[in-house]
Order: sequence, then structure tokens, then C-alpha cells
Amino acid sequence: MLWLLLLVSASCTLVELDRATSHCDGIDLREITIQALHDHYLTGRLTVQKVTECYLNRIHALNPTLNAVISTNPNAHLDAIKLDLKMRRGEWGSLYGIPILVKDNIAVDGMQTTAGTLFLRDIFPKKEAIVVQRLRKHGAIILGKTNLSELSGLLQADAKQGFSFAGEQTKNPYNLTSDIFGSSSGSAAAVAANLAMGALGTETVGSIISPASTTALYGFKPSHTPTLNKGLVPLSKLFDTVGVIARTALDTAILAKALTSKARLENNRTDFEGIRIGVLETYFENPHVKPHLNLTNESLINLENIGVKIVKTTYFYMPPAYTYSVLTDIICGFGPNIQKYLKRDTSRLISANPKIKDLKSIVRWYKNHPCSRNYTLDLLIPTLNCSANPNHSLRKLQYEMQHNLTEFFAQNRYYAILVPSHPRPMGYVAALVAGYPVINLPVGFTKDGSSVGAALFGPANSDSLLLNLAMAFDAQTPSRLPPKFLN
Repeated sequence: MLWLLLLVSASCTLVELDRATSHCDGIDLREITIQALHDHYLTGRLTVQKVTECYLNRIHALNPTLNAVISTNPNAHLDAIKLDLKMRRGEWGSLYGIPILVKDNIAVDGMQTTAGTLFLRDIFPKKEAIVVQRLRKHGAIILGKTNLSELSGLLQADAKQGFSFAGEQTKNPYNLTSDIFGSSSGSAAAVAANLAMGALGTETVGSIISPASTTALYGFKPSHTPTLNKGLVPLSKLFDTVGVIARTALDTAILAKALTSKARLENNRTDFEGIRIGVLETYFENPHVKPHLNLTNESLINLENIGVKIVKTTYFYMPPAYTYSVLTDIICGFGPNIQKYLKRDTSRLISANPKIKDLKSIVRWYKNHPCSRNYTLDLLIPTLNCSANPNHSLRKLQYEMQHNLTEFFAQNRYYAILVPSHPRPMGYVAALVAGYPVINLPVGFTKDGSSVGAALFGPANSDSLLLNLAMAFDAQTPSRLPPKFLN
């Protein structure tokens, strides 16, 4: 079956392959929701084994063009069989039989964790990431690993974001020549193209929110929780946060609840009277954002329809020097973080390069490898000369931002703030530094078919409110359209 599909793939367009792999036992899996798939499982129309096979076939057909997936899980079929047996025994979870992809800087048992690099292919994490364990506990099927900007974007590539030597250039399903932006680009492209029903990404500075905004998806970065970071190839342990990407707000909330603390996520809320959202107008003056104002204003009307009070205001001021200091310290922290990861958290195959053990050896590898011509290493090389303790400096910056944001929310009585999701994370970088939750709301499409998003962020531990606002917004504004896979 698979060899025939691959043979057909060679002579078909992506549009034709999309159509050919869309149905599973007569049921169209494109755009299907968690609830809808669960209904099919309960009625016996589908099995987890069959759905897993259908999604893997779709990945094998579409991924050679999209480059959204780096590798598929060799244990996926066996895991599916086990879940079907559990179903017969009456066991159930919120993600039972839901096909999920995981960004390839997050550890999955039995799979490589490359972070997009060639030199990490034979260096395996010792333990599966906690977030993946939680997905499994709730019944998810791990289909495979998604592509990303190599080393989470730390390398300055001549290629677009979403490029890695392990996975090549990720393509945007809405426009195959358009950039997705953000290092979790493979996760976003895969979910947008219906290669999975949801995906895990990681957020440091725009890595989930930006790609979600360019692919008409809900991308959610929860409040920073250090325990959720175990099992990641680290960039910045103070800021790295695992988040989720899905096509609907409800599916996003279900995934988020499986990952994070139950205490932080209350039951669905429907009454939003008295909820004030500040719209930071200055960020919408960006020339790249101005053409999208009509779409954003329509979304504000829909938020008002659910009872939210919209308050337009000036931006939350953050000096440029502050942002520069944050980015500098994040980059400086990579050296000690990756050295600890390689020393404590990994085991090596015999074929692994024994010289890859710290930042110096990584820089040396890039300088000597033929792939170095694709990278300038402008961000990586200066980290060799970092002298101060970056974590100490970052904590100070983080506490300062938490204090300033807390005051800003309290003085203006804002429950959340809305800013553009793209093209840069400047509007919500304050929330990322503070460790506060952020969610992308897909607000529609421009005339050329590009997806537009708005980022909503709240104060500490406002995860539940943001997810509930997103679900109410989604019910008012079902703006998502499936991709057409065109240039």
C-alpha cells in the first residue's frame, strides 16, 4: 500500500495528493476535530490503528514537498493497537487516539531528537520529555517529529526560517513560496496541512505564535513552568516553554489541559461581562500590519459580541535596550545550557561524533562542515566570549518585567492585551519575558490568501481565561479555511 502511494506521489500535484489521502474508511479526516474523531471511535466507524495508518500515509505523500516532518515514529502502529485494546476494556482519555506531532527539540522515546542538526542525529535523550509522557497518559498517538529552524533559530541562515539540514526548508501550505516564520514552523505547517490534529512546539521569542499566525491556527504558549521543560534541547531554560498548536480553540484547550496543571485551567467560561481587553494601537501602526487592520477590527467586534470591553490605548513601553539585553542574555545562556544537556541528558550511539560535547565543538563543526556556507554564525560565535552569568541577568530582567506588567494590568484594569502576532513578536515579547501566557487568534485572510493573526496575552496564570476567550472567539469567528497548497 505504502509503496504504491509513494509511486503515485511522484507523478501527482500536492492538490491531488491532498484529495487522494483525505479520507479514511470513507471519513474525511481533513479539519476533523477531537470530538468528531472520538465520536467515530465510539460508534466503531474508525479504529486508532486505521486512523494512524491513514495519517502516516498522508505524511508520506505530502511531506516530501512540505518538509514539515523530520521523522515518523516507528512505534506508532504498535501504540495504536494497544490503544484499541484499551478502548475495548473501556479505558479512555481526553486525547484518546488523537494523532499528534512533536517538534524535534522535544524528546520522544525511541526517536532521535536532532533540533534540526546533523550532529545530534546519533545522540539520543536519556528520557522522554514530561510533556510527551502527559500526552501519552491522555491517550495521544505520537506520529513523529516536526521540522524547525535549526537549533531553534540560533543560527542565522541565508535560507528562510523553518530551514534545517535535518529537515530542509519547511513550506507554508497556504503559499508554498511564503515564509512561515518562527522555529516551530514544521509543527504549524503539519497541523495546517492536516498531517496531524495537533502538534507541540516550543516558544522562546515568537516560535509558536508567529508560525500559528501565518497558517491560520491557534497557537498557545502557557505560563512558563520549569518542570514542563524537562526533555528539551535547551535554548533558554528561563524562557523555553512547550506549547500547543491546533486548528480550533477547543482542540487547543484540550491539548493544553493535558500538558499543564489542572489547577490553572478551570471549566469553560461563557460570561465575559466586565472583561476589559487593552488593544495596544501603536503596534498596529507597523507598515506590515496596517493592511490587516480591517480584519483585526472585525475580530474586535466579535470579541465585543461575547461581552468583552475593548479599550484602545497606547503601547506598553519597553525600551529597545531592554529587548536587546534579553536577547543577548538568551544567546549567552545557550553555551552552558547545551553543554549540560549533552553531558547529563543524552546517550550516544557508536556512530555519534565524540567531539560534540560543548559550544566550542558545535561552532567548530559548523565551520568545518560543508553546510556552514548556509550559515553566517553571527549569533552563535559571539556566545563563546560571554563572561557574565546570563541566568542571573535574565532573572533580574524577568522580575522587572513581571513587576511592570502587573502594574500595567492593575492600573488599567485589563484582563488581557491584544497586539499583532506578526511579523515580529515585539508586541507580546513583554509577556514572553515575564513568563505569561499568550495565544494566537486567527482573524482571517488577506486578498492574496495570507493568514493573519492577533496575539492575546494576560497576566500571571491567566491561561484559563485566554483559552476560554479563544473558544468564545472561535464560536463567533470561524475564520479558518483549509490550505489550497498553491504557489
